[in-house]
Amino acid sequence: MGCNRFQSDGMRLLDGEMSEEEKLHYEAHVRECEDCRKELKDLGRVVELTNELRFRPPDDEFWEGYWESVYRRVERSTGFFFVVIGVVGILFYGIFKAVTSPRFFTYEGISITVILIGLVVIFISVARERYHESKNDPYKGVKR
Repeated sequence: MGCNRFQSDGMRLLDGEMSEEEKLHYEAHVRECEDCRKELKDLGRVVELTNELRFRPPDDEFWEGYWESVYRRVERSTGFFFVVIGVVGILFYGIFKAVTSPRFFTYEGISITVILIGLVVIFISVARERYHESKNDPYKGVKR
């Protein structure tokens, strides 16, 4: 089984978080341990590469796409809100009419009402799920 001391001490060494005494002990260990020496070299390369990274400032195309996506999200959220409010309104109106109807308390009337309520609940559930999935769609930016 190989040594895994590099996992705890390697990054501390590279980040300069070790005291001088700890640094000397770890460097002596690295001279003796092939696993730690290899991993320390790899970690050093990762630190070099990340230090070379520079952030590119966003260009006008980015901001145009950003604001389009904000407007799209606001529009879709608003549309979804109105659809749900409309469906709930129709549901309550249907229930009100069914309850006030003299034929409601029959087996057929109750069965039809239960089916309609179930369909509305399923519709709202699927619409809500699709809405939330569209936010996290990994293929959103892919041209088809």
